[in-house]
Amino acid sequence: MQGDPRPYNEIKHVHQMGKYGKVQSLFDAATQKLGREATLMEAVDPMFKVTVVRNPITKLLSGYRDKVQRLSKTGIRPPMLKYNPNLNINSTDAEKYAAFVEAVVDGKLRNHHFTPQWNKMKICDFPYDMILQTETTNDQIQIVGEHTNNTGLDFPGSRTDEGKDEGMSTLQRTKGYYSLIGPELMKKLYGYFLWDFVLMGYSKLDNRNFPYLDFDQDIEKEFGELIKTNVDRVTQEPGTQPTIDPTVKI
Repeated sequence: MQGDPRPYNEIKHVHQMGKYGKVQSLFDAATQKLGREATLMEAVDPMFKVTVVRNPITKLLSGYRDKVQRLSKTGIRPPMLKYNPNLNINSTDAEKYAAFVEAVVDGKLRNHHFTPQWNKMKICDFPYDMILQTETTNDQIQIVGEHTNNTGLDFPGSRTDEGKDEGMSTLQRTKGYYSLIGPELMKKLYGYFLWDFVLMGYSKLDNRNFPYLDFDQDIEKEFGELIKTNVDRVTQEPGTQPTIDPTVKI
């Protein structure tokens, strides 16, 4: 729904959000107050608006494990074989993941779990009051509770490099899966998620602060070449660079 300027009854699939809250009642209240059908921005104006983001490196890995590895016996999807025809059920996780990453950045494997967050979550357009990081939600959710007069919020714990899962930390697992991804493919991956890193301040895999934010990193050094390439391309491919609507309060 984020950033959708249409009236409620024109927004597809919005009714699926009923389990998350009384979305219809927000639009009804705003419509009654305005004397006309309210837009999304008008309906959510009095609310404390929050979204949650995650380091793109770990988010993509999570997407692979959940949407490919967990849902298939082999951990392989057909488009991956284009990049490694020798993949089979006995291939290592790192071998399969390298082919998966290449298929994603080339646009051969699509799923909303694999897409850049800045565009999907309308980071530049939707008037969020707070953007939480999955890595530190344990602390940040308390702030949300204070702003919403609800100190008993139930929320999944932070995913950090100290959090154990199956006896392995997030950092250990991530480096294992990414171990066969070479510099050129890694560069393509950073380009694919470029604005997630630049706009949200996330750190690269080789950054000592990974997977956390790092607002002290040298953006020009880390992403300057990719930004230039992206800007040069934007006129041919609209939507590859974030734009801010000056009429939206952010």
